Amino acid sequence: MGDAAAFFRSSLPIAMALLCLISAWRFGDWRNWRTYYPTILFAVSVDFFISLLLYKHQLWQFHKTSTIPNHTLADFMIAFTNLPCIVLVYLTHYPLKSRMWKQLVYIAAWSIAFTGVEAVFFFAHLMTYHNNWSFAWSIVVWVFMFLGLRLHFAKPLWAWLLCLVCTAFLIVFFHIPVLEMK
Repeated sequence: MGDAAAFFRSSLPIAMALLCLISAWRFGDWRNWRTYYPTILFAVSVDFFISLLLYKHQLWQFHKTSTIPNHTLADFMIAFTNLPCIVLVYLTHYPLKSRMWKQLVYIAAWSIAFTGVEAVFFFAHLMTYHNNWSFAWSIVVWVFMFLGLRLHFAKPLWAWLLCLVCTAFLIVFFHIPVLEMK
């Protein structure tokens, strides 16, 4: 049983990336990919910025598996495979012309789904939380991520402002030592 659990644990990051790629291939609007490209770049840029900001003061850490040897490579895989696919599918099916409550349900559904994915990774011991970060904060991040993606798609400058405010909050609330950075 231990070998099966170890195989499952090691395969999970690759399986998630493959699931994202297959979902994007099947459900993404590839004819209009250029429409979503700026928001894809926004998501990847924010991920890299947060990774840089938290490099010496991690709030969460992805752990080594037999397929992904360290946190940085796990984050790169997420940034270059998972996030572009997630953004493409999310925006392709976003109910733009629907009432606000339907849009909020859509955002909530995506937030819940990816909170669930993170819970699987957490309980499989593929990630841990540090420096007062918790699963509850991750839930908040998922909600803000999906709100921010929608906001960026419609009003990019407002999304960057939201990102700036959230980053300032992270720095202050979690005591990120930005003055000690290189």
